[in-house]
Amino acid sequence: MEHEIFFDGNIKEYSWSIKTENNVADQIREHPPASQSGGKLNITNYEESKFVALHVGIYWGLGVNIIKNQDVVNVMCDSEMMFGIMNKGKKSDNKIINDKVYFINQLTNLRELKMNYQFIKSDKNIATKHLFTKEDTAGRDSKGYV
Repeated sequence: MEHEIFFDGNIKEYSWSIKTENNVADQIREHPPASQSGGKLNITNYEESKFVALHVGIYWGLGVNIIKNQDVVNVMCDSEMMFGIMNKGKKSDNKIINDKVYFINQLTNLRELKMNYQFIKSDKNIATKHLFTKEDTAGRDSKGYV
């Protein structure tokens, strides 16, 4: 099966939307305080948050069985820096970003996912809206999916 994953984040929250055929699963989460991760996830910029959103979005999609082994995942990326790292093998000196790239690659290789990275304009990112609205319809848990 083929999916499109959209994702975004800021210093406080991150969101993702997984589109499969005519269905869209929208989710949003708050970043936990750095103290809860032993200081490892002290999110200080939007780019770090986007990498977290992609990692958690793929992990969540697999966990609730939307994404299955050997599926095609079109990663809809609106960050040039992130697109360069994920699609063109560019390097980062940011530990959070490097860790997330490692875990994304490990997860997608383990599940034999076919990853296609596509660069999109920010206004086409359907996950962004969840970060800027008070009455959001995105889920904050996995109820209804498991």
